[in-house]
Amino acid sequence: MNLMINVATLASVSSAFYAILFILLSIFWWQNKDIDGIIWWCAFPLFRLVYSVIGSDSVNYEDQFFIYVGNLAAVLSDTFLLIGCLKFIGQPINWKLIGGYLILFVLICCYQYSINAELPERTKLVVVFDLIPIISSIMVLFRLPNTKYALEKYFTIFWVSMQIAVFSFWILINFEFNNRDYGIYILFSLTFIYVSHIFTTVGLIILTIARRRSQLREESRDHKLLEEELEKTLRKAQDANDEKTKFLTNMSHELRTPLNAIIGFSESLKLSYYGELNPKQREYVDNIHGGGELLLKLITDLLDLSSIEEGKMDILLEEVNLNLLIEKTLPLLREIVGAESDRLKIHNEISDSKKSCAVYIDQIRTKQILINFVSNAVKYGNPDSDVILTISDHDEHYFRVSVKDSGRGIAPEQYENIFKPFNRAGNEKSNIEGIGVGLSIARKLIHEMQGNIDFISTVGEGSEFWIDIPKSKQHQLPIS
Repeated sequence: MNLMINVATLASVSSAFYAILFILLSIFWWQNKDIDGIIWWCAFPLFRLVYSVIGSDSVNYEDQFFIYVGNLAAVLSDTFLLIGCLKFIGQPINWKLIGGYLILFVLICCYQYSINAELPERTKLVVVFDLIPIISSIMVLFRLPNTKYALEKYFTIFWVSMQIAVFSFWILINFEFNNRDYGIYILFSLTFIYVSHIFTTVGLIILTIARRRSQLREESRDHKLLEEELEKTLRKAQDANDEKTKFLTNMSHELRTPLNAIIGFSESLKLSYYGELNPKQREYVDNIHGGGELLLKLITDLLDLSSIEEGKMDILLEEVNLNLLIEKTLPLLREIVGAESDRLKIHNEISDSKKSCAVYIDQIRTKQILINFVSNAVKYGNPDSDVILTISDHDEHYFRVSVKDSGRGIAPEQYENIFKPFNRAGNEKSNIEGIGVGLSIARKLIHEMQGNIDFISTVGEGSEFWIDIPKSKQHQLPIS
């Protein structure tokens, strides 16, 4: 009876540990679902808890059915331990073999139940069927690499092996659990078996921690290697960009001198300083002059882009009346649209009370942006449609100036390319003049002035580009 009481006490204490360890393993699984095996290991303390609560032979049942349920729970516990180990190291699982093994155990249990088998026979059956997954689990754990799991692996193997040692003792005494001569040794063996289960579960937890630690180390190493590669790539890209900028700057300066000479001579010829030209000669001179001015503009754009990228672009911020600035820029804008045309429409939506409000900008650079907007509207818009320039009071911080055309529009997949230098958003093969740096320059300039730039566009209907110009809250300026 004393042995029965001591076994019951062991079962109660162990049940508490099993419950705690099951909760801990479940938390580890919830936080590390990517580690295969943890969910199966959760079943190890769970079924041990079931066995400890309902399958203990320290409990007197009139019907021994619950004892067999507990014995099945014990075998299931070690089976799930094996499945978790196989999953943990990424080995395939023969589910048919495991299913057949469990069915065979259930059938033999049913036979023992029918003949009312005694404790030694029931225990022999459990020991035989427990040894198979226990030995298999040890063999699987030995396959874990020592470089990652040296301490954790052998800790877990030691406590799993403790069950084999206990089983060996039971075999040695021929399962004579009622022999009073073995009473204290049987109690010790049961203590060791419960301790083995508890520390095996602890081993599973530290194996999980070791796996996560190993993954973090690998991720850290990969991250470090990636950083080094990115640094090398960035240095190469910076060197290439510096070479490109240097090349563009030198080339542009070298080309501007002969181009200015060509433009100057062609202007002299157009003005008939050296005599009258016949119609054919005038046509050729006009072509030379127009081509020279176009090429000079492209080179100037390249110089501007290079200067901005090098941080050498001078921005002179000052308080300016926006309405007056637009008014002074209109002659240039009308020349771009066509001096004889009335296509350029101006919509000034700023109330009279705010027309004297100042903005804080660089006048020349703001004109440059507006000229770029109108030039693009003419190039990409329909030749007979209006170009609409709108000035509005956007919010308390910005005035907005927008230019809208009724042209081909921009495809949505090209939106991200609009402000990239040397990218013409799908118009590279068109006969429209340009190299695709104007909007890139405009964005860099307006950002230097603490403003914003953006656009909306619909294919087949046209585009609208705008800049938000920061207001100056200090002064009001005359509008004329």
